[in-house]
Amino acid sequence: MTSEKTIYFACDGFGETLKNVVKSHVESSDEGKKVKIVDFGSDTYYDAAAEVGKALAKSANKNDMGVLVCGTGMGVGIIANKFPGVRAATCENLLAVRCSRAVNDSNVLCLGQLVTSAQDAKEMADEFLFKQDFISHPTGDDGKPLPWWNKEVEEFLKTSKAGIKNVEMEAKNL
Repeated sequence: MTSEKTIYFACDGFGETLKNVVKSHVESSDEGKKVKIVDFGSDTYYDAAAEVGKALAKSANKNDMGVLVCGTGMGVGIIANKFPGVRAATCENLLAVRCSRAVNDSNVLCLGQLVTSAQDAKEMADEFLFKQDFISHPTGDDGKPLPWWNKEVEEFLKTSKAGIKNVEMEAKNL
């Protein structure tokens, strides 16, 4: 099987049940059957996030993604973002998921088992991993395109990665 991308999963003890639910959901979906799944299991939130962060930092495939779960999603997100090329987003609803992909080109979805239901997490994972793309007009919960999206937003986003790279280089030199 040739995979277009790999999806890396990891969690801490507070997120293990939800991570397993989301991973099983992805594996059983039509889209999930087309990707490689790597599960780093459960560890401390910082070590779990580091496993996914390292894997993405080393990956040559820019389509690879990750899913991290802890109690709130915040701890794993903070740690994952320390790795080059990782754009982890802690999301608590579908609109945040869509915007994190459309505007920020996030490649790691961070969820919190204490604040996210299993059903919501499955829907959020589908949207994040398979539906919403970077510089692609997101929709609201009502299914209608968000009114603030326009050509100026798209033009800005086309240059945003270069601007972010400059900021990252500046931060390294401090």
